[in-house]
Amino acid sequence: MDWAVLAAYLLLSLGLGLRLLKRQTGADEYFLASRSMSWWALGLSVMVTAFSAINYTAFAGEVYKQGLYVFLSVPVFLLIGWPVSRWVLPFWSALRVTSAYEVLEGCGGPRLRKLGALTFLIWHLFWVATLLYVPAKVLALITGWPLWQLVLLIGVVAVVYTSLGGMRAVVYTDVMQFVVLAGGLLFAVVIAAKGVGGFGQLLRDTAAHNGLRPFYPWDPQVLSLNPQIRITLPSALIGTFVAFLSRYGVDQVVVQRWFAARDLRQARRAFWLNAFAAVFALSLLALFGFAIAAHSRITGLAAPAPMAHFAALVRDLPAGITGLLTAGLLAAAMSSLDSGINSLCAVTVRDLLPLRREPSMFQLRLLTLSFGLLATLGALYVGRLGSLFVIANRVLNGLGAPLLALFLVALFMPRISSRALFWGGLSGVAMSILISFRVQHLALHYYAVVNLLVSLAALFACGLPDLLKKRSLPPSRLAWTWKGVIQAHSRNPLA
Repeated sequence: MDWAVLAAYLLLSLGLGLRLLKRQTGADEYFLASRSMSWWALGLSVMVTAFSAINYTAFAGEVYKQGLYVFLSVPVFLLIGWPVSRWVLPFWSALRVTSAYEVLEGCGGPRLRKLGALTFLIWHLFWVATLLYVPAKVLALITGWPLWQLVLLIGVVAVVYTSLGGMRAVVYTDVMQFVVLAGGLLFAVVIAAKGVGGFGQLLRDTAAHNGLRPFYPWDPQVLSLNPQIRITLPSALIGTFVAFLSRYGVDQVVVQRWFAARDLRQARRAFWLNAFAAVFALSLLALFGFAIAAHSRITGLAAPAPMAHFAALVRDLPAGITGLLTAGLLAAAMSSLDSGINSLCAVTVRDLLPLRREPSMFQLRLLTLSFGLLATLGALYVGRLGSLFVIANRVLNGLGAPLLALFLVALFMPRISSRALFWGGLSGVAMSILISFRVQHLALHYYAVVNLLVSLAALFACGLPDLLKKRSLPPSRLAWTWKGVIQAHSRNPLA
């Protein structure tokens, strides 16, 4: 039954890609679904793309091991809504571009555009590699299969339906993946809670073993400003806010969804659906973390890694539910993997390769396959970087910050020259990589904040001579500021 559920899910994903094969007529359809997607599909697609297999395993594992400290960052899903709705979405909806980094060329020339694209490339190659490693590691514990075989299976399925159906297949499989992911979690939580005497008993047992910390018993350290404490309320709110502003504002994977929306209203609805769906899914994962802890106490399993307890609970669920939860794990992985590969192709074609004409479908699919291969090779390395939660916050969230800094300065400070933007941005990226990989004993959510501040400092240091000069700016440069783009769109909404 478990294998039947899993096989049905994989075949449905491949069938959807095949179903949309004939609609792939060019790059605009392949990357943006001809800018025709509805809010409900995009909202769920953004949610499961940003959610990823890292959240699926690391969030529940973190709750099992540390309590509800990680839940301190959940309100940011709603707090980030105001700047995203007010500034981010109107800006991107006003542009008719495929890559977010095309904007940087208007601000600072071709070199700056390539710097933004390469930063995204480095950032998301780590991302897609991690997204392959995480579910493969857990599935290896559940099934006993070798890690490399599972990495290959997940990568092949995601690459095939992405290359066949493009962005439209990515979005619609994401909708299916949300149903599988949320349904699997809901069934697992209900069955696990029933096994210990109901939800009330599950919460009482969790509280008795300090699983509701820092809320019960209250941990006063959670309000500390000490940057060396692993997770505090200030670090969770500030760090997650910066990471989410990078994700929803300058990450091509998500921004590509805003480009694919029919209009600004659809994009705003999609964002809010994403936010509420994410809070719902993370709440289920917190309950699942309680269930993992209860299961480990009942069975007496002695295993240091949360993933081992995660896999043990999944194996002990009834037939069919184990398959559904495993399919949910694959769904969380492939929803981010397919989006990442498609966006890496979009950035490569639009920003990095000097193509004189529109790429053919064969070229686009070949590029998709190439990035899938790179992700597969990288997946066998990322496990050396630390625990999944550490990887997510130190490396993945941290590497988005220099890109956010580059956009902020380029769009809101037009007096800084293209030369200063390039060298300041390059310095910020280099220092952020060094900090993410080398600096230890910093609160996990602060890596994004520190990298943002360091990158801004580098940009201001390089641009200070330009800021001190009194010079008039050409209209072409002013047109690419945030204000210039919004004003041009208000005069000519179809531009």
